[in-house]
Amino acid sequence: MQTGILAIGLLVALALPRQVDDDADPLLNPQADVARDPPAYYSDALFRKMGEPQPGDWMAAHPEPAQSFADYVRSQPQPNRPRKVRHWIVLQPLGTMTPETRDRMETFRAFLAAYYALPVRTGGWIPMANVKSRERDLYGRTFRQYLTGDILQNMLLPRVKIGTFAVLGVTMDDLYPEESWNYVFGQAWLAHRAGVFSLVRFYPEFWGDERTDAAERLGLARSLQTLVHEVGHMFGVHHCQTHKCVMNGCNSLRESDARPIHLCPECLRKFRWNIGFDVVARYEALQAFYESHAMKVEAEWIKKRLRECRGTAGGDEKPAEPSTGKGPSLAPTSSAGEPGGGPPASRPEKIVAENGPLR
Repeated sequence: MQTGILAIGLLVALALPRQVDDDADPLLNPQADVARDPPAYYSDALFRKMGEPQPGDWMAAHPEPAQSFADYVRSQPQPNRPRKVRHWIVLQPLGTMTPETRDRMETFRAFLAAYYALPVRTGGWIPMANVKSRERDLYGRTFRQYLTGDILQNMLLPRVKIGTFAVLGVTMDDLYPEESWNYVFGQAWLAHRAGVFSLVRFYPEFWGDERTDAAERLGLARSLQTLVHEVGHMFGVHHCQTHKCVMNGCNSLRESDARPIHLCPECLRKFRWNIGFDVVARYEALQAFYESHAMKVEAEWIKKRLRECRGTAGGDEKPAEPSTGKGPSLAPTSSAGEPGGGPPASRPEKIVAENGPLR
């Protein structure tokens, strides 16, 4: 099956002013001192190093300066950080809502809460009848796409209120950022901590394919990986260039499926410093999630990681393997492609996440 190029998200770092509540709102966990953490927390024994990028890979197509932990701590403006009042993540369902979508939203909510060790709530469903949209014809069928900027400006920014760290609009409808694009998986305004993401192209319904257990599991794994990657950017974390990591950039579905869902040691250190979570407790919460959702590969890897963090690891532990790379592709078999999904390289916006056509 042809997978083509993946458009996980266009995250445009716009020059928007920060909200002015930071000085009056103390940090949620200012006591996080990573220098005092056990060295095992940041061991890379279970992680694979990044190799040389292949032609067409993200790092080859989009050269970026690496961001070390020291770079992250010193970055200006300072990364967005959860605070005593402002630390909730709001998952906002948008557009088409089916029983399957409702179930998925609860799964997304539970995973985000475990992954970032922050409270996550799901907002009430909001229709997109008044959002600017257009019709698209693709492979003999017609569907509607919705304009990301309109969603951000008129639906999500008003919901970034006191108590909210970030608002994430999630939809099973297709999106586009401007007329010249075929589609995009997402767009975010980082300074204002608001983003909108479409996950519909990860699931067989979009392609008119049969909904099977295998396709659903693959769609879920890809969706969870996409959500935590894009939320990670809202904390000011750049693409990882040291290890195979959920924060790797990707320019294709093949490249996306090749990265694990885990944070590498360098990125774990960044989030630990920013959020202040307990590393072992976070891994325990993720293990419980993976086991309850039959994600056996991830659950087994977490067990190894916990043994390492607790100082009880054996000598035969192996690095993380991606769980999505061996599953069936959700894209239909076609060599025609859908060109033009991404901007030309000379585009003036600062692109800090993946973009491009899926097919």
